[in-house]
Amino acid sequence: MIIVLVVDSFADKSNGTSMTAARFASALEKRGHSVRVVAPFVQGSGFYPVKERYIPLVTEIAKAQHMVFGKPDVKVLEQAFLGADIVHLFLPFRLEQVAVQVAKKMGVPYMAAFHLQPEHITYNIGLQKFALLNRFIFWLFKRRFYRHIAHIHCPSQLIKDELERAGYGGKKYVISNGFDPKFKPADPSSTPLDKLIHITMVGRYSKEKRQDLIIKAIAQNPYKDKIKLHLLGVGPLESTLKKQAKILPNAVDFRFLPLEELIKVLHQSTLYIHAAEVEGEAIAALEAISCGIVPIIADSKVSATRQFALDSRSLFRAGDASDLSEKITYWIERTQERDQASKLYAKSAQNYTLESTIAKAIAMYEEVISDFQRS
Repeated sequence: MIIVLVVDSFADKSNGTSMTAARFASALEKRGHSVRVVAPFVQGSGFYPVKERYIPLVTEIAKAQHMVFGKPDVKVLEQAFLGADIVHLFLPFRLEQVAVQVAKKMGVPYMAAFHLQPEHITYNIGLQKFALLNRFIFWLFKRRFYRHIAHIHCPSQLIKDELERAGYGGKKYVISNGFDPKFKPADPSSTPLDKLIHITMVGRYSKEKRQDLIIKAIAQNPYKDKIKLHLLGVGPLESTLKKQAKILPNAVDFRFLPLEELIKVLHQSTLYIHAAEVEGEAIAALEAISCGIVPIIADSKVSATRQFALDSRSLFRAGDASDLSEKITYWIERTQERDQASKLYAKSAQNYTLESTIAKAIAMYEEVISDFQRS
């Protein structure tokens, strides 16, 4: 098949949507499909660059989150869609809205994913507690984009449930974004770097990720002198988090790491914490779990990451630093339980492999094409 991916942010791989799109492109090509990408700041064979779209105030906020918007260019979209079998749209913004119009005019089948929860927006403007605003954003996305979409990729059951509550129509496909097969348990013969207890979280430095809560939890933990915290990512709250982290006895590791270096840190980690309160799936958590690291995950109603917890030992009350600290202590003190859980978690991650994801995505594409041919 010739598959066109249309996504506002692709070149910068430090956000989840960009990384998902890049992995889809690579995995599809490895299976013999031809992939074209329409996005800003891309170049080379198979890439169809559009200019960046500037939106007053919004662009500044988005760039702090390493997100850009694409400016729709009908000619570029027409070139990309020529002879294509299907168009896969990743976000509900102007680039994708115009892409739908072009695909309709050209008779090319299209579908879209739902990666951006309203809470991702409201958390970063300090209005996450306004439920009415979240519902309005759901409505706005539907009104401007998703009412034109008959097939929606949902990266988790939580996303599907949210869309159905919000009255979204069309067929919905629950398909994990999938994790890279390079993330796997460490060689049993490997030796630890030191005698510290390494605890890791991977994610943007933004309000909804709640790295601040992890710092507070460790600060009150009886093992704080032995804990080395790794908060890996990029984002607007980096300087704020670094100031907060000064209360910890051991310096916190703030970095954005390439894949191979990230795997090394994960292999040295005793626990992986995912404190985010808003999450469509959290591939970062899956990657850690696939390495056999026992997770502790926020039990937030708008985070799908909680689905990866095998039992309540790996869940803590969202926003509760004391409960998180207690869970950290529990797992530190129970080495044998942790070793057993490590094997179970590594095995459980196999339900979300990138290979499985792409197989399901291709089946989804085939159904979309079939439905368009019958319509």
